[in-house]
Amino acid sequence: MKRALLLLGILSVSLLQLTAQTMKLWDAPWTSKMRRPKLSIYKTEVNNTGISVIICPGGSYFYTGIKDEGEMVAKWLNKNGISAFVLHYRVGLHGNHHPAMIQDLQRAIQLVKEDSAEYGISPEKVGVMGFSAGGHLAGIASTYFDINFLKNLNIEPKVSLRPAFVAMIYPVISMNDSIAHKKSRRNLLSNKYTKEEMRMMSLELNVRSDMPPVFLIQCKKDKTVDYRNSECYSHALSMKGVPYKYKLYDEPGHGFGINMKRGYGQAPMWNQDFIPWLEEIFQIQILNISQK
Repeated sequence: MKRALLLLGILSVSLLQLTAQTMKLWDAPWTSKMRRPKLSIYKTEVNNTGISVIICPGGSYFYTGIKDEGEMVAKWLNKNGISAFVLHYRVGLHGNHHPAMIQDLQRAIQLVKEDSAEYGISPEKVGVMGFSAGGHLAGIASTYFDINFLKNLNIEPKVSLRPAFVAMIYPVISMNDSIAHKKSRRNLLSNKYTKEEMRMMSLELNVRSDMPPVFLIQCKKDKTVDYRNSECYSHALSMKGVPYKYKLYDEPGHGFGINMKRGYGQAPMWNQDFIPWLEEIFQIQILNISQK
């Protein structure tokens, strides 16, 4: 009996620790059938820079690729003194469409900034990183940071919803037919989207000069998202004078995150350029640990 109680106690502590690593975004009945959106929290324990990143995994707005484009990236960021929050946002698989996804991301930005002291981070150094469709979601946050998509949920954040920076890795950018990733468009906007919605969600058409700095990478032979998405976005950023770094790899690949086993050539090593880029933005020195 004593041994059973001891094991039960250990299990209870373990469960509490597991629960402490996640945070629900909403306490609302309308989320129960949608696999309640949450943040997985990865606090850095090494040379804390005060920088944090909210990570939006990809998955065509239909699902979220949490392992390669979430957990693996978060753990690597931790090694470099950067805290990370992996966003499990609502997706089309459960019948969700815009603005559900950006509501989840804006709520995450709000909560991370409000609780920044608890996480040992600076509210002025909260950035967003996204992969594929998650890159598009990160782009929405950096483009429309002054639109409160939470308003119809009766939430008025007291913090700025503007990210300090945005990293877009092989991202979906455009909703226009010639280069759109149509599965992402369908899951984001449904099949009944209007021309106005399509234009608003075509990020290359809505770049503004007051956007945060952008880190952008793409593979020219990407068979999933046409590389011209990033090409036209790079051009638009340049025209508006937005600080950005763009790297186009002359190789195939998509959905690899930083996993060398799933990518080709140098593309999965994009993160080695990301750290020096952050150092320039914040004028600090950061470790640059390989993902291996």
